[in-house]
Amino acid sequence: MRRLVPCTALCLFACNAFNNTTAGDDATATEGTAGTTDTPPTTTNQPTDGGGLQDTTIYDLQQDKVTPNTLVRVKDVVVVSPTKFSGSGAGTVFIQELDGGEYSGIQLYIYPDTATELMAQGKVPKPGDKLTVIGEYVEYKAMDDTGTETFSEINISLPDDIMITGTADAPTPPVVSPPDIANGGALTEVWESVVVTVENVDVTNADLGFGEFEVTGGLRIDDLFFLPEGGPKPPMGTTLTLTGPLLYNFGNFKLAPRSCDDYVGFECEGGSTTDTDTETTGPMGAVTIFDIQQGMVPEGNVVTVENVVVTSPLTFKKDGFFVQDPAGGEYSGIYVYINQNPDMLAVQPGDVVTINGLYTEFYDMSQITAGQAGDVIVTGTDAVPSPIVVAPADIATGGAMAENYESVLVSVENVTVAAEADMFGEWTIDDGLRLDDLFFATADWPKPMVGDTFTSITGPLVFSFENFKLAPRTAEDLAP
Repeated sequence: MRRLVPCTALCLFACNAFNNTTAGDDATATEGTAGTTDTPPTTTNQPTDGGGLQDTTIYDLQQDKVTPNTLVRVKDVVVVSPTKFSGSGAGTVFIQELDGGEYSGIQLYIYPDTATELMAQGKVPKPGDKLTVIGEYVEYKAMDDTGTETFSEINISLPDDIMITGTADAPTPPVVSPPDIANGGALTEVWESVVVTVENVDVTNADLGFGEFEVTGGLRIDDLFFLPEGGPKPPMGTTLTLTGPLLYNFGNFKLAPRSCDDYVGFECEGGSTTDTDTETTGPMGAVTIFDIQQGMVPEGNVVTVENVVVTSPLTFKKDGFFVQDPAGGEYSGIYVYINQNPDMLAVQPGDVVTINGLYTEFYDMSQITAGQAGDVIVTGTDAVPSPIVVAPADIATGGAMAENYESVLVSVENVTVAAEADMFGEWTIDDGLRLDDLFFATADWPKPMVGDTFTSITGPLVFSFENFKLAPRTAEDLAP
C-alpha cells in the first residue's frame, strides 16, 4: 500500500530534519536548519493499486504539467546529493535529469520505515547512482508559511520504488546570479532543487540564526547537510564560491552546500560526502547499548539491540520510550523513537524487548528509530534496573557524569528548587539541574516554588536544546 499525502499543511524534509525532541519542551523546535521540524507527512493510507501510474519527467513536474498527488514514475535520473536522514529516520535526497538545466531537479522524501528498509538492504541512494523512482508527486507548503510558494517533491513509500539501475555523471552545476535565486528572485522556480553554483560572493550577514548565513544578493546559505553538528560559519566579508541544491522552506529559498567540497574560499570540516564511491551503510546486526553509548557503533547503522528492559512508559506524545541493559550502570540506557507510534505500540516498564532500528545522534542524544511494525518485539518481563543515585552537579549540563548517564534511570536526593518553571515548563534544582515534563501533560506537570524540597527525584536523563535534564516518569518519581 502506498501512502497518499495531502499537499496542504506539510513541510519539506528540511522541515522534517530534526525535531523529535526527546525533551518535553512545549515550544515547536527551532533548532538546526531554519524552521526545522520532524513531523513526517500525514497520510491517508489509501491504496493506489489500479489508480494509474503516470510516466513523466522532472521537467514536466517542475513546469506544472502533472497534477499534484499523482502517482508518477521518473526514469533515468541521477542522484546529486547524499541521502540525509532526520531524527525520525526519514530520508531526503535530491535527483536531477541527466541533461541538467532549468527545471531539472526535484527532492525525494523517503518515509522512515522505507528508509530503514533501504538501509538494511544496503540500497540507500548515493551521489552518482542512476535511478528509476516511483512515488507520489506533491507540492509542499510549510504549515506556518503564509506565502504562496510550494516545494515540489516525490514521496517514496516502498523500498522497491527506488530502483538503482546503474551509475551516471551528475550534470555540471550552472553558475547563477545570487539575486536570481534569492527570495523574490526571477529564477527561483527555475532552479528549485537543482545543484547550482554562485561565484565570488561575500558574506553579508554571518548569523541569521538556525545555522544560516547570508551572502551577496540576499541569498541564504543553509546547513542541512551538516546537521546535526552544524555547518561552517564563515565571518563577515569572506569571499566564497558555493555549490548545492536550491531548496525552499519557511518562506525562504536557500542554497544548501552538501559538504566542504562545496565551499571554496573557506576551510571547514563536516558535511555529508558527495563521493560517488561511498558505500551505503547496511545492517550492523546485534550490538549492545554499551557499544552504542561508548562510540563503538558508527552513526547511521541499522542495529539490533536484544533483551533490554523498558524503563519508562511512552512519552506524553506517545512517540518514544527508554530502555536499559539489564546490567545497568553507566552507558546502559538509550532512547527509542517510534515516531507516529506504528500499530499503537504500548510498552510498559519491565518489558524485555528486542529492538531493530536506525541508530542516530539526534542533536547529540543517542537514539534508535524503530519506524515500522515489528521493530520492537516484547520477549518477556524483568525487573526495571534500580535508579542510580547521583549528585545533581554530576549530571547537570556540563557535569562530569552527564554523558555517562544519558538515558539511564537515575535519582537525586534531598534537593531544593532553585528556579521556578520557565515558559517551557522546565524548572531547576540544586547545581543547575533542569527538570523536564517529557512524560506529563502540561496541566499535570508540577510547578514548585523556589525553596520547595524533594527527598528524591527519579527519571531518565535526557539531552535536548543544549541541556541535560531529568525527566520524571510519573508523579511518584517526585517524592516530597
